[in-house]
Amino acid sequence: MTSPRTRAAAVTTPSPKPPPERLDLPVIERGKKLTGAKREKFAKKVVAAYRTPGRRVTIREICEATGRSYGAIHFVLSEAGATRRGPRNGGAAGQVES
Repeated sequence: MTSPRTRAAAVTTPSPKPPPERLDLPVIERGKKLTGAKREKFAKKVVAAYRTPGRRVTIREICEATGRSYGAIHFVLSEAGATRRGPRNGGAAGQVES
């Protein structure tokens, strides 16, 4: 008879996801407000990363790279007029493309 430990050891664990490509985005300190020219510069970089041709960069990847929350990145994209993709299908989420 096989013990439960032996069976559990036979189960293979999925290999970890490869690390995401390095996004060239500034890391913003937690709680720090961005205003004026710094905010505009940050927004341009975020939108450029989100629209990277040939690679589907997600809002969550941008969050990890910048240290900002999902809501903050979502707001920056909305404020910049960026067309957001729908969930998993790559299509537009109903916004006008800028």
